[in-house]
Amino acid sequence: MPVGFKSHLIFLWALGLCSLILLLRFAHTGTMDSLSSSFTIEVNGRPIANVGDGAEDPIQAKTGSEAAVFTLKDGRLQCGDWLLGRSVTEDRSFLPKQVLWFKSNKDSDRRVRPVTASENGGSYQLRFANARLIAEDGNIFADLQEGDEQSSVTLKV
Repeated sequence: MPVGFKSHLIFLWALGLCSLILLLRFAHTGTMDSLSSSFTIEVNGRPIANVGDGAEDPIQAKTGSEAAVFTLKDGRLQCGDWLLGRSVTEDRSFLPKQVLWFKSNKDSDRRVRPVTASENGGSYQLRFANARLIAEDGNIFADLQEGDEQSSVTLKV
């Protein structure tokens, strides 16, 4: 085997090994698509309110006094017969996106983006298609830009 070919082969092997190590390191981000217990969500100290009876589908989530109790299973944030999340069809701006209640049905997977959770120091943080929650005038949004002034979001198990 020529010396140049052998060194080229060793270089490719080392490059492949480094790539594999990086891939394994970044592939496990610590995100979960399910949590074992139910919980409420507070944004700036106010709970996300339960969707009202006879509400339209979809309807924007709001804060209020009657807290919704959620479960997270397979990327679906559910409260009773409703799912909370971002719509699959949104405008393409970088403005905050509405977080909506959707009636749970067989088409939900095509209408609602997945929600994930990550554990951070004993508490959980939710990500709505890679965005954190914020509240503006009682309405719930997902902030794509994540600026310096983030809302305080707490999951209460």
